[in-house]
Amino acid sequence: MIKELIVHLGDTKTGSTSIQRALVQKAYDIPGASICYPTGNHHIAMAKTLTRKHRLPERGKRFTRVYTDLKQSKADYGIVSAEHFQFVDPEVFAGAIAEFWPGIESRMRLVAYVRPHPDKLLSSFSERVKLGNAMGSFETYLDKMSESGGIDYLPRFQKWRDVFGDRFTLRPFVRKELHKEDAVADFFRFVLGHEDFTVSDDISANTSLTVPQLALLREVHSVFRARQKQRGRKMTPRLTEARSALGRTTSERIREAGLDKSGQKFKIPARFAERIQERYRADAEALDREFFSGSPMIEALDAIDSKTTTERQSLKAGDHFSADVVSSVQIFSSILSDMLLEKPETFKKLAGKTRIMLASNQK
Repeated sequence: MIKELIVHLGDTKTGSTSIQRALVQKAYDIPGASICYPTGNHHIAMAKTLTRKHRLPERGKRFTRVYTDLKQSKADYGIVSAEHFQFVDPEVFAGAIAEFWPGIESRMRLVAYVRPHPDKLLSSFSERVKLGNAMGSFETYLDKMSESGGIDYLPRFQKWRDVFGDRFTLRPFVRKELHKEDAVADFFRFVLGHEDFTVSDDISANTSLTVPQLALLREVHSVFRARQKQRGRKMTPRLTEARSALGRTTSERIREAGLDKSGQKFKIPARFAERIQERYRADAEALDREFFSGSPMIEALDAIDSKTTTERQSLKAGDHFSADVVSSVQIFSSILSDMLLEKPETFKKLAGKTRIMLASNQK
């Protein structure tokens, strides 16, 4: 059995993909210590068995598979990593641990990274555009997040601490607060409790897309929605997951091809800055007070102007690319959409394999 288990809870858009890539590629050197990372990618599928009804039948198999690897390993550290834990009820996770991972809770630590509110709004909006979940304006998205409490952090992280006590640690995803100003280095320092390690510099992943690149992805999803409507298909959880796979895979290929990589990154329209500060100030202050020795969350909120722009940011592909480029994207998006709608689960699996192949080629 591993000596200690580290559960990396995300959040989304806090360097999770880079951390996972470092673990998969063993892009680290730790004198006198070993790590067991029982997956070839991440543990999102396992985490989703705790939140998705159609994944519930998989829970026992997926948790047992990870436990078997951890139990058979003699490594100093076992690591489980899934940013989808952001959406998991910690009490449900504790129940799964008690049922499927007997004897492991006493040797477990958990860590999550939290992105300041302006940064989270930006990264989450871009991510939703990439996955096809945000086809409206930034203002529409902002309204939805404000009403839903989607990034009111304190209640969620308090519950993780209530369930797991001092075994749970929250780290601010703020560059100056991270070890060596790097999420991967910070994570390994958390795991080891010291700085006697090295990590490869060439493992950064999932960098944010430019405005033109996001516009291309929105075009891809517009085509998908049109094909879905034409074929009379209702969205199901499996179709949603396959659509997300389409967005992730396409975004990585767009990034790899370098299409308009020099374009500007999306920023918060300046007219919303004061509204965001007023909406999230109480949560930022409370999070600083409850979890951090300094005030990284409120400082980031006060510095929101560095994340804003007064310039127009069009997410229409035709405003950035020629008609021929847009037409080509539409043609291939139509082909991929028909494949997805015909066999969503197969499409998702194949998309995942192509992403792994791309990551391997970038080693």
